[in-house]
Amino acid sequence: MKKEIALWRRKHVLERLGLHTHALRSAWSHDLGHAIAFDAWDHQWQRDAGGAYARYPLRTNGEHYNLAEAVRNPRVGHTRWQRHVDMVLAGERTPHAIVPVAVDPGAKPNRGAKGWLPLALNGHVEFGDDGEVWFCTDRAIMLGAR
Repeated sequence: MKKEIALWRRKHVLERLGLHTHALRSAWSHDLGHAIAFDAWDHQWQRDAGGAYARYPLRTNGEHYNLAEAVRNPRVGHTRWQRHVDMVLAGERTPHAIVPVAVDPGAKPNRGAKGWLPLALNGHVEFGDDGEVWFCTDRAIMLGAR
């Protein structure tokens, strides 16, 4: 039987990563000074053969984090996300990911998070065939008690 992991509030995950300012509800990515932490939804990850988080779309031509859609229909969270992707691509910050768990993973649009896994993922970016940008996991770190 798989042990259920207690979910945290996003605020606590971000505090563990060094962000001690208020994160807006509309923020999907967070500037930590040395890194950007992207909210990377549990159900949107591509996983490896063992089920571990392998890669996550930062900028694609698909439905998630589509740059053309962000320009056509600007939303605060998406605009900030794309600016943060640009900072990572320019080498100004390193990419990290934190993992929210959706209330209803099948809802379109997403209806919010039940909570965040007490997990930080360190990684790097890779480019896909059509100029897509992916966060690829190098290391997963379980965060200690709050």
